[in-house]
Amino acid sequence: MKALKTTISITELQKTIGLWKSRKITDSAIPKLLNLYLGLTPYMNNEQVYPVENFYDISMALAFKNAKFLAEAVKRCGSFGISIEKNPYGMKNFYSPIWREEIPAEELPEKFPETFPQDNIYNIYTKGNPSNEGVSPSGDKPLDDNSDKKNIVRPNSLVAAKEFFHLINEDSAQKAQILTPLINWFQLHEGLTRKHACENLVYMVNELLIPYFASQARFMKSNHTGRLCWLNNLLKSAHGQHLLNDAARGGRQKREQAAQENRTNQRNNHPLSEFEWTDPESGMRFYDDVDEGTVNIPEEAQPRPSAKAIWNVLSNQWTTRN
Repeated sequence: MKALKTTISITELQKTIGLWKSRKITDSAIPKLLNLYLGLTPYMNNEQVYPVENFYDISMALAFKNAKFLAEAVKRCGSFGISIEKNPYGMKNFYSPIWREEIPAEELPEKFPETFPQDNIYNIYTKGNPSNEGVSPSGDKPLDDNSDKKNIVRPNSLVAAKEFFHLINEDSAQKAQILTPLINWFQLHEGLTRKHACENLVYMVNELLIPYFASQARFMKSNHTGRLCWLNNLLKSAHGQHLLNDAARGGRQKREQAAQENRTNQRNNHPLSEFEWTDPESGMRFYDDVDEGTVNIPEEAQPRPSAKAIWNVLSNQWTTRN
């Protein structure tokens, strides 16, 4: 992939940044737009444009509040070419004039929409009450915060999304085509047991995919076959990879939390003696030793008599450290 211009003068950059400031682009947004202007090729397609399918990933990579704020910044700065589309962003792609020739001016509208409908497929639903919970993004200050609309997940769409994945799980062919490869991915890339890889899949479906589809207006208008195609395309996209990474991270956090809770439960369990502990799950008795670390206590041993007592494996008795 090669740019139209391989060099750019300092004067030209200063003029560009000056233009953005005159258009009320914030100081925090300028370096983000500059990255896009100079060219972030991982987020371009073969036509050297930034397609709408990548808006979410671009907003995450550059720490925009969400894809809406990315789109508004691109439109407001006036330095990017934009291809128009009737969607929540008013564009199907945008591009830097450094990377490709400008599109004819007559294809641009006189005014871009300032508000966006609730059907924004690039926002992630925050788990909560499905009847009134929506996206609550945080990050950059909005460029034009004139709308407080949220992505609403309605109860009927949430039920339909759950049923959709339930049907996939019940159909052996669809399960093998869609769900099993995801388990394999978690097992391979995260180095997990099959059990933990399955837990990651459950997290991805329940916490990410179901809310994602439930928040899409067109989901309720699609039949099962159409939904399967949609899901397959999503999983192959950059956003699908982002969801996989989110699920992997969420799975790690849940396992770490469970391990911490298990350690806490262990340290709070003194059924035989205040100087030893018993694992509530395995029933194994143990104590801490300065030299040996964690030392297991035989089931038949008497309760540990003091904090200085150590278990003698030869005499099978407690002895006191000198």
